[in-house]
Amino acid sequence: MAMSRHAPIRLLARFARDNRAVAALEFALVLPVLVLVLFGTVEIGNALLLDRKVTAAAQTAADLVAQQKSVTAGDIANIWRAIDNIIAPFDTGGTTYRLLSMVADEDANVTIDWQQRRGGTALENMSLPEGLATANESVIVAQITYSYVPVFGDLIFGSYDITDIAYLRPRTVEQVELR
Repeated sequence: MAMSRHAPIRLLARFARDNRAVAALEFALVLPVLVLVLFGTVEIGNALLLDRKVTAAAQTAADLVAQQKSVTAGDIANIWRAIDNIIAPFDTGGTTYRLLSMVADEDANVTIDWQQRRGGTALENMSLPEGLATANESVIVAQITYSYVPVFGDLIFGSYDITDIAYLRPRTVEQVELR
């Protein structure tokens, strides 16, 4: 059977009028964007939740120490467990916890009196925000650093640290002792 010379044009015209697969084509074009939005929403939601948990953990750790007259190694271990419970269900394996007692002398020069940590390295020096410690006062500092690894790997965001620092003055004594 011989094709007429107008047959390809009629075939193209018929294809242009055919709208049976338009919805499937639109879905195929929109699906990657929807999947990316879904993954991004999950990642941002997890990161925001973890940021709130790290803030709550730092505030709680500083508050637990600031209420005491002195703390022991057992008290510190209990505080680490409390922080683990606050951050749950996220894994705390790579998280750094630090508790410090910072003391200002008569000239308001601040030094680290004692520090306890889980993970990370010991701090040689740390500064306080301006005006936080005046002469002969102490401040309890709790620093939590969580190394966040996205659920979907590096698809949308890369890994980064979420850090929060809480500062509180001792409530019942001038300076909390470490025993």
